[in-house]
Amino acid sequence: MGISSGKLQQLITVARSGSVSKAAAELNISQPALSRSIAAIEAHYGFQIFNRDGHGVHVTAAGAQVIAQAEPLLQSMRVFDNNLRLFASGKVGTVAIGFSALLASQVLGQFASEFFTGGKRAQLRVLIRPGNILLDTLKNDEIEIFFFPESHIEPTPEIEMEPVGSIIPACVVRSRHPLAGRSDLKLNDLAGFPWASSVDPPALRGVDIPGRFICDNYHILREAVLRSDLVCICSSSFVAQQLRDGTLREIKIKGLVLPETTIYMARLRGRVLSPLAEEAAERMRAHLK
Repeated sequence: MGISSGKLQQLITVARSGSVSKAAAELNISQPALSRSIAAIEAHYGFQIFNRDGHGVHVTAAGAQVIAQAEPLLQSMRVFDNNLRLFASGKVGTVAIGFSALLASQVLGQFASEFFTGGKRAQLRVLIRPGNILLDTLKNDEIEIFFFPESHIEPTPEIEMEPVGSIIPACVVRSRHPLAGRSDLKLNDLAGFPWASSVDPPALRGVDIPGRFICDNYHILREAVLRSDLVCICSSSFVAQQLRDGTLREIKIKGLVLPETTIYMARLRGRVLSPLAEEAAERMRAHLK
């Protein structure tokens, strides 16, 4: 017979009340059942915890030591039980997830602010890296999931990839850019202007671009575009405010195809996600649907 939190509670309640009948009423069990339970504990461990007389029960010398250890142990078990319930609810714990640079720029600020609602005491760890590095960290169990645009990694048998939404790209320039407002733009019109992006855009290969600013921080890219004649492809959602207030302008270029980009979530195949990771996945689906 192993000792349980219920058995510890019985010992503590009997010791505190000095009466099996009072303890039974408090514990909402019958007096004979409580007496048998206490006797079974004593028989199992081979010593008396309580002396019984006509005036009730009293702890023995050995029993006093048992009760002294039982009380903090029971309290620890209660804390442990509560923590388990919190882990299951997704209110405590640590979750590590990965983002590609553009996605982090677009959604991470709002994602993090919403993540810590509802009295969470959790730790959110975020790794912002290219897809191939995120894939390695996933395989090494350093992150549970990561989010990335299509074509950033190649599918492998051990990785499960789920589409969670999409982003719509846009080609943007500052409001006073020489190309702003023109409706007849062609790829060759880009030849006189430097380009800003997180990767080298395949669509511009063969175009004589005078310079390229490659940076995986889209906040910096956006700031640079606002201050210069850089031309940039980024998510339309990421620059939505600047497009509304007119500080950035979207330009359409004949021959420059910008298809909607599917966003995927990657996880190890067959791996059960923690409640916090499940919540993170659900929030990303809501952001990108």
